[in-house]
Amino acid sequence: MEKKERQEVGTIELVIFKTKPEFCQKEVIEAANAVNPVVKKFKGYISRKLAVSKDGTWTDIVYWTDLESAEHAAQEVMKSEICQKFFEMIDEKSMSFMHLNPVIENKK
Repeated sequence: MEKKERQEVGTIELVIFKTKPEFCQKEVIEAANAVNPVVKKFKGYISRKLAVSKDGTWTDIVYWTDLESAEHAAQEVMKSEICQKFFEMIDEKSMSFMHLNPVIENKK
């Protein structure tokens, strides 16, 4: 009988949101890019991707080595003036936030 081994491979931070109507796509991208150097300094950071759909829904995906690093960075980022500019663009009512732990199954 085959045995499956499950291995967690880090943490994905997923934020889905819409922006306030007074901000254009270019402004949001510029503010999001300004956040990158701040986030990159945190322990456990791997990478970050930002995507927008045709209807204006944004998805911010940040890859971390572990949940503890992601949670610590989330708390610290809120203190950054650079990050606050980006967060102020977000319509908070539209925001969904998740931490996901991808799992790889290997057959043994």
